[in-house]
Amino acid sequence: MKAYQDLKQSFQRLHYLSKTIALLDWDHETYLPRKGVGYRADQQAFLSGLAHERLTSSQVGELIAACEAQLHELSSEEQANVRCWRKDHDKATKLPTAFVEKMERRCSLAKASWAEARQAGQFERFQEDLSALIDLSREKAQYYGGGDHPYDALMDLYEPGATCAQLDPILSALKDFVVSFLPTAMEKTQSVDASFLQGDYPIEGQLAFNEEVARAVGFDLEAGRIDATVHPFCTDLGPQDIRLTTRYDKRDFAVSLYSVLHEAGHGLYEQGFKAEHVATPMGESVSLGIHESQSRLWENKVGRSLAFWEDWYDAACRHLPSLQSFSPEQITLAVNRVSPSFIRVEADEVTYDLHIILRYEMEKALIAGDLQVKDVPGEWNERFKSMFGLEVPNDAQGCLQDIHWSMGGFGYFPTYTLGNLNSAQLFASARNALGASLHHMDQGAYVALLDWLRRQVHQHGRQYEPDELMKLATGKSTDPLMHQAYLKERFDSLSA
Repeated sequence: MKAYQDLKQSFQRLHYLSKTIALLDWDHETYLPRKGVGYRADQQAFLSGLAHERLTSSQVGELIAACEAQLHELSSEEQANVRCWRKDHDKATKLPTAFVEKMERRCSLAKASWAEARQAGQFERFQEDLSALIDLSREKAQYYGGGDHPYDALMDLYEPGATCAQLDPILSALKDFVVSFLPTAMEKTQSVDASFLQGDYPIEGQLAFNEEVARAVGFDLEAGRIDATVHPFCTDLGPQDIRLTTRYDKRDFAVSLYSVLHEAGHGLYEQGFKAEHVATPMGESVSLGIHESQSRLWENKVGRSLAFWEDWYDAACRHLPSLQSFSPEQITLAVNRVSPSFIRVEADEVTYDLHIILRYEMEKALIAGDLQVKDVPGEWNERFKSMFGLEVPNDAQGCLQDIHWSMGGFGYFPTYTLGNLNSAQLFASARNALGASLHHMDQGAYVALLDWLRRQVHQHGRQYEPDELMKLATGKSTDPLMHQAYLKERFDSLSA
């Protein structure tokens, strides 16, 4: 069909443009000189406005309508592309181009002020940009409309269909479970303290070990790379260009290893789409809750298991000789140590979701106007003390630790917990399907697991909504109880 081919070509050009913007953003987070921030903000604002104009053009709308009139002539995958293009086009048309440019420019500047504020541990340096981004996010929610809470429209950008009414009871029940299970998990790992694994771990050794592990789980380093940054992330710059980032601590190898495994999980998803679907919705992830399930699965279900350390012990000791002081059992216990801590990305599996619930509750209050920006540090510290029993020592370890607010990413955080829930359910289904091949979780098992994820999750792109995809992959909708069962099994298996 000519209309479909013309539409596909339009989105191919838009894809080139969006990946160019992503490249500029990756450079912003890794190598951009401080004095280049202002011009980069103008670049990204201009290109984002240009991309928005192309997406919302009348020509694109007419081509979509022409395809909809002849859907019966298209394959099921092509029909899925048209449905998603319609959704993306209609959603984008609700935002004025001037607003898109304004938002993008402010985010570019805010990421720089956030980095400076975080380094100094001074919220005041970020306060003005944060206030502006919250105002812009409220304005965006008004443009989109819908939902019983203005936060619903923002969440929908990252997790289609998610609402506060749906998530509130799930997160409330999860919070109750974590609070009740925490003493048991802490007791199970109390024989190792926070400094147990600390030693001398040269960055060169960490780099080599991390790359070896990333290759083994299936990440193609000929089509990707690993760099260092303040806040680890994964970005897709094209079908053969997936960038991972991590951060390093010479005293603690686990900081970089587990962020690499986490980001590699994201990267495997991006590398798992079929080549013929590049620049179409069939070659895109369906939601961040599904995306996060992939990263949490590889980081935690695989990387924190005893089988992982039994398999990787010799290689780890070769690259990081200080690990020779410990046995695989001791390392496994240490990397699963449970204790309330300040930093989300370094949190244990049990307390991790409390970090997300804290951010979710504060974001809802900020967007609704129930919390003022100037009160964020105090409110954060008070809530953190109530939930974790810890006094926050400074803003860098408190409300400034994550980059998301500087990105204007309000509505993003809940997808981390949805990813946790989905990862437990997907891993349980994979074990049921693959049987004994996953029991030992050696390097041969990675191939089988990745192949299963390719078939059940990656290859479907955006053909299904997140809930439909979970049903297809596991036989049922996301079930929070699966995550609870996983945590109980994981900590029952640990030997103190």
